[in-house]
Amino acid sequence: MFDFPDSIAPYGQVRGRPLYRLQGMESMSTGSAHLNFAYSSEAGRINIGQPALLPPGAWIGAGTFRNSFYVEPWAQLSSARDLYLVVDFVGAVRLRVTRASRGRPNETLHEINLQSATRTQQVLALGSPGDAPEASRVFWHIEALETGALLHDVAFCSATAPREDCRLAVLLRTFGRTSDIKALLRRFLDAASEDRFYARMLDHMHFWVLDTTAGSETAYEDEWLQNLNVNVLFGPNLGGGGNAGHLIKLFEDAADKSKTPPTEVLILDDDLSVSMETLSRYFMFVAYRASECLTSLPVLMKSRPTVVWEDGGFWGRLNFHEAGDFSRKRNMFPALLKHGLTLDGFEHLDQFSPLNTCEYSTFIFFGLSMKSLRKVGFPAAFFLRGDDIEMSLRAQESGLMMITNPNLAAWHEPAHSYGQEYMAILHGIIINFSYSEHGADFYVRFFEERMHEHASIDDGVGLGLYLDILAELLDPKSKVLTHEFQHHYLPRLKALGAAKFTRIPDADRDNFERRAREEKSLIVPFVYPGFHQVRRFRNVVLVNHSLRSYREVTPVPMAEKVKLLSAFMALLARLQAEFPEVQKRWQERLKSSAADAFWTRVRDDYTKQTRTLATHSRTPALPQRAPAAPVAPSTATLVDGSAAAPAMASFADTSAANASQVNTREPAMSYATIELSSDGLPLDFDAEFYLVLNPDVKASGLDAGEHFRNYGRNEGRRYRL
Repeated sequence: MFDFPDSIAPYGQVRGRPLYRLQGMESMSTGSAHLNFAYSSEAGRINIGQPALLPPGAWIGAGTFRNSFYVEPWAQLSSARDLYLVVDFVGAVRLRVTRASRGRPNETLHEINLQSATRTQQVLALGSPGDAPEASRVFWHIEALETGALLHDVAFCSATAPREDCRLAVLLRTFGRTSDIKALLRRFLDAASEDRFYARMLDHMHFWVLDTTAGSETAYEDEWLQNLNVNVLFGPNLGGGGNAGHLIKLFEDAADKSKTPPTEVLILDDDLSVSMETLSRYFMFVAYRASECLTSLPVLMKSRPTVVWEDGGFWGRLNFHEAGDFSRKRNMFPALLKHGLTLDGFEHLDQFSPLNTCEYSTFIFFGLSMKSLRKVGFPAAFFLRGDDIEMSLRAQESGLMMITNPNLAAWHEPAHSYGQEYMAILHGIIINFSYSEHGADFYVRFFEERMHEHASIDDGVGLGLYLDILAELLDPKSKVLTHEFQHHYLPRLKALGAAKFTRIPDADRDNFERRAREEKSLIVPFVYPGFHQVRRFRNVVLVNHSLRSYREVTPVPMAEKVKLLSAFMALLARLQAEFPEVQKRWQERLKSSAADAFWTRVRDDYTKQTRTLATHSRTPALPQRAPAAPVAPSTATLVDGSAAAPAMASFADTSAANASQVNTREPAMSYATIELSSDGLPLDFDAEFYLVLNPDVKASGLDAGEHFRNYGRNEGRRYRL
């Protein structure tokens, strides 16, 4: 079921010791270009597997959000105690390595001229992550000198050996987003076809997909899936949290039967945008992790890709402006860290430098060890909203440290609706019942405020929503957090979806709102609109900011409004009187629904509806030879003209005697000026001779031309004498 390599392949070598790549160059085109690199106008762009062309005077800088090396996660939580920078290039360049530490002037660690007529790896020692000043990030800047250069790769590496038994399972579940899941998997595979390091990373990962979309049974017959370690299952739709719990149970069953089960688990959302570089950085981080922790990452918005949506959070605590405090009294909503932070420039990058510990992590990216997962248990049986919050709080109470790693990032689009508000509030109150010391007055006041807000603008839908939540909390026969939980949500969400909003393009929104206000219309949020005197306005328009949509309020007839308010007050009186029993009932249900027995029954109840759609084991990437010994830095000089520092070693591929490239092979050659045919092969390419020169390719059974295009050219493999 699980097939993983025995060890993690080294990336290169320094002084006879293997080097392991911790962080390479992020080049995924999400968001503004400056999130990855800063370029001069003449510099060619960096793409996966393709070198950047730098004419004389052109430069590339990596002091950005995605390519800075944030030190704290490695200094505080990893076993890595040495750090190197490996520069893979051809030509002549000036390299500057800088360390920025919060509250201190920037410090130049290296400034050096590098020159080579053939593809070369230059290695510079950067010291130990633990020796850097607290809250630091390291980045590089490369400028081409008079001959210009090709920049193939720049990587942060360590000579400290990682855990050899690190095995990662990536869990994805979806309803209605089958194409998004497949596109994400294809992105990882495409990156691996262009970069052999990514290919080796995929060897250490096994993807588990639970698809609950009707009609998706034949969607996973694509031949390319055979190039992944992947299990695809089809099952009933139990909502986001329900599907997560069901998938984790099925996955743990398989792990229990395996001789080599995964050691690490990563839960990903089905509509996030994340790169293979982030996935690889995460794998290497957990391979070096020295203590247990739950890891997430900064989440940015797809629609505004330079805006941070969250960097972890606290469940209602520390919100002093909302009467929060350091005790167990919590508010109804999480306080999202760095929410709204804009990365249009470079001035906010050092805010990510301190190690960010939090108590709330999203299921968008939720990583922990198999050991910690078994300790924490399963997500609560919420259909949507709150399952990740509750599991995070439970993890924290178990003593598990939670961080967000700034060397990682994902993009996700937040959204809100009446249905999501219903689940967010219902589940938020249930979570507070177990994790807060609030008494009945807190909850009664919350609902009373919602009643006054929506009654003041005659919003019957809003009143009905909170009335339904109150009724559900007070109903001892509610299906919420029982084995019938999904049957409660489906009709309720359908009814709430009947309140239709009209979307207005961004280009027209400002003009629309201006004209509406000129006509004395009141425009307020569709939830939490505040208290208003409606008689001052001609009509009321509700706006859903996250969806950029609007709905005009149809006034509630007085008789219906009185009926709603009477029912509301009656339920509030019951909540006040019955609070101890209500709180205890939901505490017991919440605890029960996160236990193994609950999800074992879910698995058994849906055995006939759950089946395997695809199971594949990828062919491992070709093994690399042991790196050859490094040679003296004969081509390197410091900017001031003095001899190169002893900490720096050169890897030049000019002959078999001194070849030591990252993907090592002997002898190697440069392809900077070779003319290619229409099929991407050199005009004088001889497939038979290529296999003779590269017996490992012949042994693998791969097609010679395909191997050369995907791997051999980047590795400098010879195809002729």
